[in-house]
Amino acid sequence: MPRTDLDPLFAPGRIGIAGLSNREDTWGRMVLRNLREGGFAGEIVAVAPRSATDIPSVADLAELDEPVDLLLIALPAAAVPGVVARARETGKARSVLVFSAGFSESGPAGAELERQLVAAADGLPLVGPNCVGLLSRPGDAVATVSAYVAREHPPAGPVAIVSQSGALGFVMATLLERHGVAISSYVSVGNEACLGIGEIGAHLVERPDVSTVGLYIESVRDPAALRALGARAAELGKRVVALKAGTSAAGQRATLSHTAAVAGDALLFRGLCDDAGIIIAESDEAFADLLHAAQSDARLPPRPRLAIVTMTGGGGAILADRLSAHGVAVPQLSPRTRERIDALGLTSIASSANPIDLGGGFTRDADRFGDLFGLLDDDPDVDGIVGMFTFGDRNRDWYRELAEDLAKLRTPAWMIWAAGTAADRAGTPPGTVFDTIESFVRGLPAVRATGGDEPADRAAAPAAAIRAVREPVWAGPGDRVLSEADAKDVARALGVAYAPTAVAAEESEVDDLVTGLPASPGYVVKVDSPEVAHRAKLGLVRLGVPAGEVPEAARSLFAAARGHGVTRCRVLVQPQLEHRGEIVVGGIRDPQYGPALVVGAGGARVEAADAQRYGVPVPARAETLARAAAEVAARYGPLDPDALTALLLATGRLLASCPEITELDINPLLIRPDGELVAVDALIVREAPTGVRNGQ
Repeated sequence: MPRTDLDPLFAPGRIGIAGLSNREDTWGRMVLRNLREGGFAGEIVAVAPRSATDIPSVADLAELDEPVDLLLIALPAAAVPGVVARARETGKARSVLVFSAGFSESGPAGAELERQLVAAADGLPLVGPNCVGLLSRPGDAVATVSAYVAREHPPAGPVAIVSQSGALGFVMATLLERHGVAISSYVSVGNEACLGIGEIGAHLVERPDVSTVGLYIESVRDPAALRALGARAAELGKRVVALKAGTSAAGQRATLSHTAAVAGDALLFRGLCDDAGIIIAESDEAFADLLHAAQSDARLPPRPRLAIVTMTGGGGAILADRLSAHGVAVPQLSPRTRERIDALGLTSIASSANPIDLGGGFTRDADRFGDLFGLLDDDPDVDGIVGMFTFGDRNRDWYRELAEDLAKLRTPAWMIWAAGTAADRAGTPPGTVFDTIESFVRGLPAVRATGGDEPADRAAAPAAAIRAVREPVWAGPGDRVLSEADAKDVARALGVAYAPTAVAAEESEVDDLVTGLPASPGYVVKVDSPEVAHRAKLGLVRLGVPAGEVPEAARSLFAAARGHGVTRCRVLVQPQLEHRGEIVVGGIRDPQYGPALVVGAGGARVEAADAQRYGVPVPARAETLARAAAEVAARYGPLDPDALTALLLATGRLLASCPEITELDINPLLIRPDGELVAVDALIVREAPTGVRNGQ
């Protein structure tokens, strides 16, 4: 839920500055100058320590007759915790923003100083440290040192930006304005010692002047807050768009040196956003396009059907291709709609199919365009309309009227004003006019239906699965690894079929291993031991072993296990089953995201660089897991996506119910010719019990 005590940050009536001096190049002086030039009409006072300034000043916060709403601190790092503690003790500051650097981003000593800062704040709303400030257009508060504020800007718009990078965040704000996106608020969160992106975003999304929150993220420090922000935005019918850095190895090194935080795993970040209804921008240009599109009130279904109207057949064809590549249908119009279009008698029309090609002489029919778009607006099989027109130098006023007419339709509608200028498009309805095909296509996810509007799945895990984890048959209380002997019981309890398996506990039992197993041209022979987490890497698995050679293969594996120092082991044998594909269903306990599911390519390809994988922190919504299952089924099937969804739900519930599980792998899951999923291997790794060392 949003914090109501964040109002002083964004609508301060009185601001204090700690760190003012007579030097014009200091941060305190630059902030003071920006506040004045930005139109702040409230009182500004210099506090702790007293400075020779041209504004009122006090030697100690206790001297203030009334609290400041916002205390800005631009002091050496070592002095900051003391000032913040004094603000909290005296009650003379309702919120704090710390510009000062030299905290956790600078090393162990700075990290200790940041811990002192958090203790000093003790619940007092605090932004930073190591940030470049904030601006709030509704409050006329330009509390930043950035040169961004010295430039001309459009009137405040419905977009708020929260950024973990101060300088780059303002660069993004500039890019947004070039795309016609006007912002109302901007916050640089710095190290997020107290207030983070999720909590500040949760406050902003509640504001009536904000319809969209844009996030620039380098590290996900609080996944739960981010998830809650997405869910709340969905409840309010608002949008959250995120651009994340640090998804490559090089990017992770950069964020580590820049913010003293390790960037979260891209796979789990994508899954979290998908589940929470947060839209991911793949680039800075996409970020701008998405925030531009989100200013519109238009909403499309997940797989929308669009009608294209263009005066260039080639442009219409390219637009149709790009939309189709992104899951947007450009269907033939209904016979009735085409008949009605033909009856309009447009003199230049080249085609009434979809795309509708108006031809090069389309200006001759300008007075009939309202009728044309009205017919498309009446078609129940059309979810959205996009008109594509070029140049417009001689028709600027008409193009603007056209954009306004499109925005008034009941059906969501947009215009691509290609080869025009930003000045041409100025003043058109927010979020409705784009300059290129690519810009429009990049922005579409902001108006397509997303998740986040249903509760996460929090049903209990199957009792038999929990019991199999906590009361294994073979593994002892000190074993971290539940090998296949026990893990297969967990898999079965989760509802997945398991391959027929024979067991030899000792070498004397190997001669009859194949007896009772289904006939097969080859068998899998493998060591099973709680002392070995990943046996294939030690060469303790044999594939394609003929029935007559199984006993000898089993004896050799017993010997190989002893050679690796394994003291407790058994040998398992399974028939090699006919199958059409292999997938994995796994679980991890990530230090940032907590328990999470992973599903995708299995078998030997589970770690391949080009393997498709889906990661989702749990608990997740059933719809999110169903989408992941459908993607896996389409890529690696044939398999029943409903059965895979059920398995994912059960596995997620188990991870949420058993915090001792740090790793769970059902791999491979064979896709049988009839689509049935059959597990042939499973492994679970648990946290080591206190005081027990296992060596795994």
